[in-house]
Amino acid sequence: AARPVASVRATVRQQDLGNEIRRLLGDVWTVLRAQKVRAGHNIVMYRGGAGGELDIEAGVEILTEFAETDDVRRSATPSGEVAWASHFGEYAQMHGAYDAIEAWLRAHQRTSAGVGWELYGDWDEDPAQVRTDVYVLLTTG
Repeated sequence: AARPVASVRATVRQQDLGNEIRRLLGDVWTVLRAQKVRAGHNIVMYRGGAGGELDIEAGVEILTEFAETDDVRRSATPSGEVAWASHFGEYAQMHGAYDAIEAWLRAHQRTSAGVGWELYGDWDEDPAQVRTDVYVLLTTG
């Protein structure tokens, strides 16, 4: 099922991804805190890109309504069948979750619809306790 999200869209260079995600999420949190919106976890959606750039949507799961701004808009994660994996540890090591999803897609002869997202769990000082769920939307049929 789709999760409602308050988000900012951007095209970012691969090498700037971590810094840009933090900056964009900061922009969203500023709006949500100012409006006293009940919020859940951070979510980053990936919708393609080219030439070393990624089209992303960085946002926060919203649990109550909020007023959109010029930059922070109402959105949602895709709905439909997904392949997913959980990663525990440093964000820089998440490629293992993506590798596992790719292996599952090949083994089950399934295809990505070209949209994926990461749902970030609660922060912990111990990186081994930090959970990130990685989702890839599947094509139908």
